[in-house]
Amino acid sequence: MKIKTTLSTVAVVGALVAVGAPASAAELSPPLESLPIGTEMSAEGIEPTGDKVVIDGEVTDIAVMPGFDPAAPAVVLDENGQPVTVGEISFISEEGETHQLAAVPSTNRAALASCWKGWVAPGTGTWYTSVPGCSVIGISADTTVGYDWTVDFNSLGTGCLQGKGYKARHLPGGGNVWDEYYGSLGCGGGGSSGGGVIKWGNVASTKQVQMMSASTPVGAAGMFQ
Repeated sequence: MKIKTTLSTVAVVGALVAVGAPASAAELSPPLESLPIGTEMSAEGIEPTGDKVVIDGEVTDIAVMPGFDPAAPAVVLDENGQPVTVGEISFISEEGETHQLAAVPSTNRAALASCWKGWVAPGTGTWYTSVPGCSVIGISADTTVGYDWTVDFNSLGTGCLQGKGYKARHLPGGGNVWDEYYGSLGCGGGGSSGGGVIKWGNVASTKQVQMMSASTPVGAAGMFQ
């Protein structure tokens, strides 16, 4: 059973409290230690919005996913998954309204550091979805996104994480359908860290992770970016 529940960092304390976990939930959501980093765990077809990203006056073919916030800071990534500084970048909504995007320069380390967000995995043995992280705009079909995570030093449990990414499926009649999926980023106990690389493509969306406690009935908590 996969449960998608958005949690805020205020639930950290509750995640570390030992609570009973239903046996069926633990059986259906096994730990991921044996899975290689980047393993696809789940996929869901997503239809992009009609919004457009404009770079240096040219309308791009970047697929804008539902939930993308043009007012939030956005990191622009090249085909190697590295932050790049672009010229003028804007956003045109389906209704024709134009907004300037707040692209974070690759040299602004403080802004990039602000992309760290909290995650909490209660000790139920089921999957949860984190709050959204920073927005990401991939400018190439080959763009990948790097995820980093930490587990709090005072965390009593072990957490397993998956990072959100996208894969394009080419339709026989032309056009693309995008699969939003979560790939394995590994597991760790208190004080540990890790990460991985997830396929993203030419997509505008927000980074997000799914997390599960591998130490039921004890939970875990940490940060991701």
